[in-house]
Formats: sequence, structure tokens, C-alpha cells
Amino acid sequence: MVGYTLRQERERQNLSISDIEQGTSIRALYIEAIENGEYDKLPGAIYTKGFIKNYAKFLDMDAEAAAKEFAADMAELSAEAQASDTAETATENVVEPEKKFEPKPEKKSIGYSIQDSGNNRSNFLIVAAVILIAAIAGGVWSWFSSSESDVAAVNPPTQQTQPVNPEPVPADNPTPVAKAEPAPPPSDKVEVQARFNDRCWALVTVDGTVVQEGVIEGGQTLSWEGKENITFRLGNAGAVEFFQGGKSLGVQGAVGDVIDKTFSRQ
Repeated sequence: MVGYTLRQERERQNLSISDIEQGTSIRALYIEAIENGEYDKLPGAIYTKGFIKNYAKFLDMDAEAAAKEFAADMAELSAEAQASDTAETATENVVEPEKKFEPKPEKKSIGYSIQDSGNNRSNFLIVAAVILIAAIAGGVWSWFSSSESDVAAVNPPTQQTQPVNPEPVPADNPTPVAKAEPAPPPSDKVEVQARFNDRCWALVTVDGTVVQEGVIEGGQTLSWEGKENITFRLGNAGAVEFFQGGKSLGVQGAVGDVIDKTFSRQ
């Protein structure tokens, strides 16, 4: 595993975990978890990959080779977990065949059938009578309406409309000129907003005081305000976009990069 390779090289160079922590800004508990292969104690695969690359660079090792070895370790662990889950699912999921429901035919008495037949003949006669009455009424209404239309077909008198003169438009119509607003005075404080597009471990210091430390989930936008300066240490710089005065300053590094960024009062 990549953690075993890094620990061997660290011990060969007679370096302690504290030396690695000071040189890479990676916390000691994360360094120990990497060396022991305890990836569940780390903030996530993206951050762990960035930690491993910085660790390898500090030891003058091939950072990309270390990242590939970490990816192979994760693939092996994922395959083992998937095989275990498949075996448990095959043992637990025993499906019993479903029983088909067959409805029993409904029995009707002879008296019921005869009564049903009589009712159907009565209903037919009623419907036929209604249709005949509707046809007669429709013919009478059609004859009356045609007679009324012949009498009422007289052209109405034509109405003459007088043109309306448009109101005169003033020749001079000066356009109001917007007054320029004075420039805002210089700020006496520093304000920073950060939008987290993915999970990121962050250490935030305002005027020398640590105000936040830990993993921040993606999809959040947080704000900080100080008198002199605000400093950020990020474990996944590519996941964080900074804003000042409503304007985007972009991201300050790539995914997995560990960086320090300071904003000062202007």
C-alpha cells in the first residue's frame, strides 16, 4: 500500500511525523491514517489523494506514482467490499413463488335473469320515445329560426366616424441626465465569501484567531468579516470559489491541492 511506501521513505530519511506535519501543513492524525491505510479516518478520497501527493513531494518522491498507487489501493478495497455485499445479498434474498388468485364465478338465480331481461326491454322503449320527441322538437325549432332570420336580415345604418386630430408634441423634450454618484469611501474592514462546490477541509483564521476548522460539505456559501486580515488553509483548493464585493475571484488551486490564502484590508 502507498502508506507503507511513504512510511519506509520517511524512516529512511530519519524524519518524524511532526517533521512531515510542519513541512506539508497536513495534520499528524491524517499522516498516521495514511501510513496505516486507515482511509475511513480521512475526510475523503479527493482530499486523501492531495495529501498523499504533497507528502510524496516533500520526500522528493514521484507524486503521480504515489497517487496511482493510492487509486489501486482504493480499487482493491472497493472490489473486496462489493464481493462481500454480493455474498450477503445472495444469502438473505430468498423469494417465495407468488400464489395466483382465481376469483370464483358468481351464481345468479333464474328469477334474477328473467327480471333483468324485462328491465332491458322497458329501458329500450323509453330511449326510443325520447329520441323521437327530440327529433320533432328539433325540426320545429329549425323552421322558426329560419323564418326569423329572413325578417331580421336588414343591413344596419352605417355610422360615420370623425377623425381625431392628434395632440401636438412639444418640440423641446430634454432627456434627463443621471447624476454621477460619488465613489464609495475606502473600507475599514475585510469581508470574504467562499462558495464550496465540493467537500473541502478548511482552517479559517480571522485577525489571528481560528474561527473554523473541519470538513465543509459542498453546496454551501459562507462569509467571514475581520478588521485586518482573513487567512484560509484549504485541503481541496479546486472546490472553493472566493468572492469579494460581489465579484468572483475564482478558485485558487486545483482539485486536491493544499494551499494557504490571505485576504487583507485595503
